[in-house]
Amino acid sequence: MTSKLNRFSPSMINTYINCPILFYYRYIAKIHLKQKQIHLLFGGAIHKAVECIYDKIDPFQPFIQHFQKEKLLDEEKDQHEEFLKLGHEMIRNYIETHKTISKLYDLDSGKSELYVRRYLKNPLTDEISSLPMSGIIDRLTSDGKIVEYKTSKNKWKQDDVNYKIQTLLYNLWYYSENNILPTETIYIILLKKYKYQGRGETYQVLSNHYTLEDLANTFEEIELILQKINNGEFERPSGYHPSYCDCYKYEKELSINKS
Repeated sequence: MTSKLNRFSPSMINTYINCPILFYYRYIAKIHLKQKQIHLLFGGAIHKAVECIYDKIDPFQPFIQHFQKEKLLDEEKDQHEEFLKLGHEMIRNYIETHKTISKLYDLDSGKSELYVRRYLKNPLTDEISSLPMSGIIDRLTSDGKIVEYKTSKNKWKQDDVNYKIQTLLYNLWYYSENNILPTETIYIILLKKYKYQGRGETYQVLSNHYTLEDLANTFEEIELILQKINNGEFERPSGYHPSYCDCYKYEKELSINKS
């Protein structure tokens, strides 16, 4: 069994790392199941709002337009009003701190929602990847900072970003494109909470600097994964596998009984 991939993305690689059989159902068999939309749609709407703040455009209307109740599953629609109010609160909170964050990290000059696609290069051997990588970088500043915005119920730990495959791949893309490392990788996490909750913390900023060795190791890991995909290696991970993994939903839908 061989794959029919013509490119890969960070989310595809992350899926394979977590559960190869889930990767098979989604990207090789291309089986489409109804998936809960509210958190994905909400996060996308917040991204649209942040992009508008950089462009000095009112962010609330694009948020409302993107976060449409009609796009939700029927069982999610009763949560729409609650998330709509929370989104407005999060946007207001971020507007208050945007100038400070942007000045501190010099984020204003750059491009948002940057689509990238290219073959990657191993920074230590100059080997070229077997497939191109594609993805969308939330923001790339003029001085070479990769900026990612996330929404989260809870604060992140530094370890959550140190080896995140998404940013490792975007760093590898930047090096392959420019032959130098990004100056910094910055995560801005917008917390899904109202300002009065807890200690009033509404966001956090985490940063990282990757080395050429980090990127070379990532390149080798990706090539190994792509080889496994081409070899048809889609077994479920051995040992403990969480019951909430979507692979079980696919198998239930397909009436597949797995031990």
